[in-house]
Amino acid sequence: MTHSIEFLPLLNFNVVAIHRLTGKPQFATLSAPSQVDADDFVADVQSDWIVVRDNADLLDEIQCDHCEHFFPGDEVNNCDMDDPNFHLCGDCQSDLQAKWME
Repeated sequence: MTHSIEFLPLLNFNVVAIHRLTGKPQFATLSAPSQVDADDFVADVQSDWIVVRDNADLLDEIQCDHCEHFFPGDEVNNCDMDDPNFHLCGDCQSDLQAKWME
Protein backbone atom coordinates (compact mmCIF):
# COMPACT_ATOMS: atom_id res chain seq x y z
CA MET A 1 0.00 0.00 0.00
CA THR A 2 1.36 3.38 -0.96
CA HIS A 3 0.46 6.65 0.62
CA SER A 4 0.80 9.86 -1.28
CA ILE A 5 0.81 13.38 0.00
CA GLU A 6 0.03 16.22 -2.33
CA PHE A 7 2.05 19.35 -1.59
CA LEU A 8 0.98 22.76 -2.78
CA PRO A 9 3.64 24.45 -4.91
CA LEU A 10 5.57 27.23 -3.24
CA LEU A 11 5.61 30.38 -5.31
CA ASN A 12 7.24 33.74 -4.64
CA PHE A 13 4.88 36.43 -3.34
CA ASN A 14 5.53 40.09 -2.62
CA VAL A 15 4.26 41.49 0.65
CA VAL A 16 3.92 45.23 1.18
CA ALA A 17 3.64 46.72 4.64
CA ILE A 18 3.95 49.99 6.51
CA HIS A 19 6.22 50.21 9.54
CA ARG A 20 4.02 50.92 12.55
CA LEU A 21 6.42 53.45 14.14
CA THR A 22 8.20 55.13 11.23
CA GLY A 23 5.45 54.97 8.60
CA LYS A 24 8.01 53.85 6.00
CA PRO A 25 7.02 51.26 3.40
CA GLN A 26 8.40 47.77 3.95
CA PHE A 27 8.76 45.10 1.28
CA ALA A 28 9.34 41.36 1.51
CA THR A 29 9.42 38.55 -1.03
CA LEU A 30 8.91 35.05 0.26
CA SER A 31 7.88 31.58 -0.88
CA ALA A 32 4.43 30.46 0.21
CA PRO A 33 1.48 28.45 -1.11
CA SER A 34 -0.64 31.61 -1.57
CA GLN A 35 -0.63 35.39 -1.20
CA VAL A 36 -2.82 35.10 1.89
CA ASP A 37 -0.32 32.73 3.53
CA ALA A 38 2.55 35.09 2.71
CA ASP A 39 0.64 38.08 4.15
CA ASP A 40 -0.32 36.11 7.27
CA PHE A 41 3.26 34.93 7.84
CA VAL A 42 4.72 38.44 7.60
CA ALA A 43 1.96 39.83 9.84
CA ASP A 44 2.78 37.17 12.47
CA VAL A 45 6.57 37.47 12.28
CA GLN A 46 6.89 41.25 11.93
CA SER A 47 4.49 42.59 14.56
CA ASP A 48 5.71 46.17 13.95
CA TRP A 49 4.60 45.98 10.29
CA ILE A 50 1.06 46.72 9.11
CA VAL A 51 0.54 44.44 6.11
CA VAL A 52 -1.29 45.99 3.17
CA ARG A 53 -3.67 43.31 1.95
CA ASP A 54 -5.64 42.91 -1.27
CA ASN A 55 -9.12 44.38 -0.92
CA ALA A 56 -10.79 42.36 -3.71
CA ASP A 57 -12.88 40.55 -1.10
CA LEU A 58 -14.55 43.86 -0.23
CA LEU A 59 -16.18 44.11 -3.64
CA ASP A 60 -19.65 42.64 -4.07
CA GLU A 61 -19.66 39.62 -6.34
CA ILE A 62 -22.24 39.38 -9.11
CA GLN A 63 -23.15 36.25 -11.04
CA CYS A 64 -22.93 36.24 -14.83
CA ASP A 65 -26.33 35.21 -16.18
CA HIS A 66 -24.71 33.32 -19.07
CA CYS A 67 -21.82 31.26 -17.62
CA GLU A 68 -23.11 31.49 -14.01
CA HIS A 69 -19.65 32.24 -12.58
CA PHE A 70 -19.24 34.93 -9.93
CA PHE A 71 -17.14 38.04 -10.58
CA PRO A 72 -16.28 41.24 -8.70
CA GLY A 73 -18.95 43.85 -9.36
CA ASP A 74 -16.66 45.98 -11.51
CA GLU A 75 -16.02 43.07 -13.93
CA VAL A 76 -19.68 42.43 -14.81
CA ASN A 77 -21.81 44.53 -17.17
CA ASN A 78 -25.53 45.22 -17.02
CA CYS A 79 -26.55 44.27 -20.55
CA ASP A 80 -30.34 44.69 -20.57
CA MET A 81 -31.92 48.12 -20.33
CA ASP A 82 -35.28 46.57 -19.33
CA ASP A 83 -33.83 44.25 -16.66
CA PRO A 84 -31.21 45.88 -14.38
CA ASN A 85 -30.50 42.47 -12.80
CA PHE A 86 -29.26 40.86 -16.05
CA HIS A 87 -25.45 40.78 -16.05
CA LEU A 88 -22.76 39.38 -18.33
CA CYS A 89 -19.04 38.99 -17.68
CA GLY A 90 -16.68 40.44 -20.27
CA ASP A 91 -15.88 37.05 -21.88
CA CYS A 92 -19.53 36.07 -22.29
CA GLN A 93 -20.41 39.52 -23.60
CA SER A 94 -17.65 39.31 -26.24
CA ASP A 95 -18.62 35.75 -27.23
CA LEU A 96 -22.30 36.61 -27.61
CA GLN A 97 -21.54 39.79 -29.56
CA ALA A 98 -19.37 37.80 -31.97
CA LYS A 99 -22.18 35.26 -32.49
CA TRP A 100 -24.73 38.01 -33.07
CA MET A 101 -22.48 39.65 -35.66
CA GLU A 102 -22.28 36.43 -37.75
